[in-house]
Amino acid sequence: MCTTFIHRGNDVIFGFNMDINVGAFRYDIYADQDCFCIGCPADLHLFHDEIPPFYQVENNFRKIHGVNRQGAFAACLNNMNFHKAPFRLAADACSLDQLTDDVISGRRTLKEVSEFAGQVEIVTLPGGAVAVPNPGFHALMGDEDGSILVLEPGNGYTVVQKKYAVMTNFPLLELPTDLTDATAGFYGRDRYDTALEMLRKAGDGFTPEAALRVLEATKQTGRWATRVSFVYSCREKTVFWCLEGAFDSIRTHHFR
Repeated sequence: MCTTFIHRGNDVIFGFNMDINVGAFRYDIYADQDCFCIGCPADLHLFHDEIPPFYQVENNFRKIHGVNRQGAFAACLNNMNFHKAPFRLAADACSLDQLTDDVISGRRTLKEVSEFAGQVEIVTLPGGAVAVPNPGFHALMGDEDGSILVLEPGNGYTVVQKKYAVMTNFPLLELPTDLTDATAGFYGRDRYDTALEMLRKAGDGFTPEAALRVLEATKQTGRWATRVSFVYSCREKTVFWCLEGAFDSIRTHHFR
């Protein structure tokens, strides 16, 4: 169900675990000198109504989670049991996945995203985008300057002032009333608490290696296992990544 975090110290570091059931999400990993991302096929022509001009998809590939060479990061996570701001196609509404794509593709800065979010309603993804029982989503975004932005359809957005932020699968801007020890696994509260504590203890010398340990500590097994993990170091301009929770087999992708 995914875990993501941002840490701002001597380096700005982004981390992401994609936890997904096999068959729930048809995805690919795309890496070149412009970006490293996880995305899915998307065809705007499937919409029968008029499409607002701010909807854009390059090569029929929607960028959902990733980072670009300018150090802009975005990840879109399932927000369990959250039903505000359902998808609608209109000139005054924009789906969250379009904004993650915009950031990763370099079409919008974080400042431009927050300004745009004040002008239109940010809505969740179209039905059927991912085969999950509760199709609510929210996003964590960051950039190489250390800016951190939380976006939640129905709850708006906030700029995070702390040096770190974590997101899993419960809303950060409106805590669920049933967020208890019994539901902690459902919402990813256990993963959230683990990552938050590790980031809280980390100093300004937090490294990509330490970030990978956070992801390893929060990886999932079983039905919703961790399929893709990556860390990005803005200082090193390098992505450190692995598949299927194999943290002993880290690959790298460097932006020259």
